[in-house]
Amino acid sequence: MTGRNQESDRLTDLARAVHKKNRADARVARLMAKQALPGHFGEFVAAMVFQIRLCRTANQKAFDGVFRGGALDGKTVNIKYKTKHDRLLNLKNEGEVRPDYYLVMTGPKKRAKPPPGEIRSWVIESVFLFDARALVCELKALNPRKTIGVAAGVPVDLWKKAMIYPDGVSPLLSVTGDQRDRLALFSAAAVG
Repeated sequence: MTGRNQESDRLTDLARAVHKKNRADARVARLMAKQALPGHFGEFVAAMVFQIRLCRTANQKAFDGVFRGGALDGKTVNIKYKTKHDRLLNLKNEGEVRPDYYLVMTGPKKRAKPPPGEIRSWVIESVFLFDARALVCELKALNPRKTIGVAAGVPVDLWKKAMIYPDGVSPLLSVTGDQRDRLALFSAAAVG
């Protein structure tokens, strides 16, 4: 087979794969009633699993929703979804307004050197809950000169203390068996 034919076959295969992906994205968008974007996916799953009433508009300042019921009833939450756990968080505040909590769902830990062509699957391997004000205070205490903003590096020990899934380390929220089962639907093992 000539190089030109191989290129044509690869291009045809790519076109088929893209069409299949577009159909899957359309179904995901219908199920969520939002665009099929990672952030919207994270917000939708968090709302369904943790009983969060999402804000009506996506451009709400500082938080995405409010917890309904339980120990955090009425508390505001900014939901973060990251396809890779890279220990960075967008902590940019809107003026002086911060949510009460950051709920962060992540995929697998980021590899030091990812292989070429690695995909960023929408999976949930870990969930963390940070008290927003306490987190910012701790980060400022660690490095008073550094501005806390879009790509704030959060030390490993703070991530460990904030984990609520799969290990229930944080005292802020205990994940129920039902919530654990719902989150497990999105693990790499379940997604395949």
